[in-house]
Amino acid sequence: MKTQRPFKLQIAVVIMLGLLSALFVFTGCTKKDDSTSTPTVQAYTNMNDDTTTQIVASIPRIDLKQVKSTGVTLYISVTDQNGHVFSNFNQYNFIIKQVCVGGTDTTVVGSLNFQQMNQSGKNIATPLILDYSGSMESYVPDLELAAAKFIDMKNKSDQAELIKFSSSIENVQGFTTDTTALLKALRSSWSGAFNMTAFYDAVYMGIDDANTFVNKSSTSYLPALIGFTDGIDNESVNTMQQVIDHANSNQIPLYMLGFGSADPVLLTNIAESTGGRYYYTPDITTLQNLFAMISGQLKNVYLVSWNYSSSGCNQAMIIVEASYTCKTGTYHSRVEKVFTPYK
Repeated sequence: MKTQRPFKLQIAVVIMLGLLSALFVFTGCTKKDDSTSTPTVQAYTNMNDDTTTQIVASIPRIDLKQVKSTGVTLYISVTDQNGHVFSNFNQYNFIIKQVCVGGTDTTVVGSLNFQQMNQSGKNIATPLILDYSGSMESYVPDLELAAAKFIDMKNKSDQAELIKFSSSIENVQGFTTDTTALLKALRSSWSGAFNMTAFYDAVYMGIDDANTFVNKSSTSYLPALIGFTDGIDNESVNTMQQVIDHANSNQIPLYMLGFGSADPVLLTNIAESTGGRYYYTPDITTLQNLFAMISGQLKNVYLVSWNYSSSGCNQAMIIVEASYTCKTGTYHSRVEKVFTPYK
């Protein structure tokens, strides 16, 4: 037994040295990997999402008003097929391109600043255009309940105004952050109610009001008009195309809500031509859900900023290509909008 102890001791020493060597090699590799590896940022995905079957991107606004230079701020909204907003996208979910209108030299915007609007300090300025025509007489309580939900949901610093229309049009409450004042104006009886439908003229007035307010304000706002009607315009001086052109020249998106005999083709054209959305409700009692949906979309807009480089363009087009991968697949959406660069 005495002759075996040195042998056992040698084995133990060899094992301990082997373990220490392995530990040293493992630790050294770990340190080397940590010092040389860089994290890879990827587009937002959600493999637990088994309900999305489509994504829909829109450009509510291209803002040049605040910078007066080659700076561009692009507002992007992305929802699923039901209008529910995606709030977790990052800049790698988007490819932003620019091109002169009529040209073919499309370039990808490489250096940009990306953030969510609700983290940027910007606020929303919303004209609410509400139909009080004759066919709405029995539905006014539900309309006012739905509009009140939107007012209650707005952020404290968001601005809103109320325009009621039938044959005549009246701004019953100008832009304010005061929720109490807005609700009082909403629920007060209106002497001009229950006649014809001057919807286009009312929307045109709302565009003017929003543009004037935003341009005079020292605070940065996203102007976005919400218009509700239950029928076809039969009283306006302005045409549908004039309304669309007026909205686009001022970069104000028009969100359209329809009920009753509202024409979905016309309202969809107004909304999608200006960077807004159109939704229809067959049941007036569910209208408040649509107001809430639009509120969520406006609060979760993405802001992309960069310096526009092609100063020779009379008109420029911005192209946004959005992508999203979830459990049901990978989905894409492409949208474009035109603006006039500063010279």
